[in-house]
Amino acid sequence: MNLPLVCIAKAMRTVGFGAVSVVLALFLIEKGFNAAAIGLLFSLTLLEDAVLTTAASVFANRIGMRVVLLLSASIILIGGFALAFGNAPWIIALAVVFGIVSPAGYEGGPFAPIEQAIISQSVKKEKLTSAYSWYNLVGFGGAALGALLAGGMVALMKGQPAVVAYQSIFILNAVSSFILAILYLALDIAEPGDPWRRPYSKEGKASEKQSWREVLVGKTQTQKYIRQLAGLQAIDAFGGGFIVQSLLTCWFYQRYHVDATFIGPVYFGCNVIAALSFVIAPFVVKRIGLLNAMVFTHLPCSLALCALPFLPTAGLAAGLLLLRSAFSSMDIPARQAYTMLIVPEEERPAAAGITTSARAVAQGIAPTLTGVLMNNAVTGIPLVLAGLFKSVYDVSLYFAFKSVPFHHEPLDREPLLDKPTAELELREPERVR
Repeated sequence: MNLPLVCIAKAMRTVGFGAVSVVLALFLIEKGFNAAAIGLLFSLTLLEDAVLTTAASVFANRIGMRVVLLLSASIILIGGFALAFGNAPWIIALAVVFGIVSPAGYEGGPFAPIEQAIISQSVKKEKLTSAYSWYNLVGFGGAALGALLAGGMVALMKGQPAVVAYQSIFILNAVSSFILAILYLALDIAEPGDPWRRPYSKEGKASEKQSWREVLVGKTQTQKYIRQLAGLQAIDAFGGGFIVQSLLTCWFYQRYHVDATFIGPVYFGCNVIAALSFVIAPFVVKRIGLLNAMVFTHLPCSLALCALPFLPTAGLAAGLLLLRSAFSSMDIPARQAYTMLIVPEEERPAAAGITTSARAVAQGIAPTLTGVLMNNAVTGIPLVLAGLFKSVYDVSLYFAFKSVPFHHEPLDREPLLDKPTAELELREPERVR
């Protein structure tokens, strides 16, 4: 029952994140912030997300994953109302940085790593890729609906100041946190200290988890793999930080002079196509393997970013984004399943937290540079940099992990990482020495 509840929560959350990301930069421009200040705020937002995610990884094992999720939902509530009703620039800035908004338009806060750990406890290993595909499908579907909702609300309220439409979107996002709380209370989680604890296994107890600090400084081979994977994902996320959705909105606005009524439907189409790609992802993984699916669907999309600044019209740029969306996110469920499968079960929550934190920290650095570049009208460079960094990640990931076995594979067997997952026999975990 956990997987449907987590997926519904993901959809609810990303509807709000997707809507806010379309209008957030435009709202800040209306409030007098320039591009450099907006980029700095988005960097601080992403860095704060990294700190919050790391803290969640530390305290989730002490106070319970459910409690962390409920506290995070309450932050969305407070931040949404602060954006909607705050007038002073410092209040708006604090709400952007600490209110769990998503400049990327898809995910924010510590929700994802905790939900991924809950899913890994609730489904069989051979079904992880499919479970994460559905989890991400509803997430991108929610972000798509949110983007469309934002564009529609701005269009419907055309006769009023644009800031009124933006504030209405912030209020809707805040109110959605109540539904998130109800869904998290209904989760069937077994963990120490959880007042709603219910056993999910025949043994009636959860496996003991390792803290993120044990994984971060540990010397076992799987802990070394996680650190390597986190470092490489940081490179990918750093590239992604140049093109977070809110900054891409700024780029479209400055480059082609289009507003949310054009950008919202484009993001809707991108997220719908990306969501549909998650249906195909498990079949691609079965044919070519997890690592190959992660690399060879992602690399062409990374190179496409380098071409985007040279397109002469908004329509062509939007068309390339739509085409790129068919493949750019197909690696996400494969990456999440891969992270879970190269470590033992007790290290999975910490592994998800460390890799997510590494991505958030790296992604948080780039928007400041992007804002400065956009402020000086050199608007194509961030897109080229994004494509180059992401390409480096793809190539490095392949060569660093092509011979790494899954945690459940015996050491005396040939690694099965590049073989179709349909051929894998998922055995009981063995400690990798």
